[in-house]
Amino acid sequence: MSREEFADELDLFDAVNDASYPRLRGGRSDTLKARRRVEELLEERRLQRAIEDDWDIGDVDEEE
Repeated sequence: MSREEFADELDLFDAVNDASYPRLRGGRSDTLKARRRVEELLEERRLQRAIEDDWDIGDVDEEE
């Protein structure tokens, strides 16, 4: 896609002003629940990567 085509596509979309959308205020408990959920997801991802890395190392050892 050329720059001109890209610029033309951008002209199709209107700018959005965040101030025009109301902010949803959650309670402290909602914030803590969301934070805990994110931490759980990050920990799960970290563990999956560690397991995959261990398996990759095991594959290398078996080839030698």
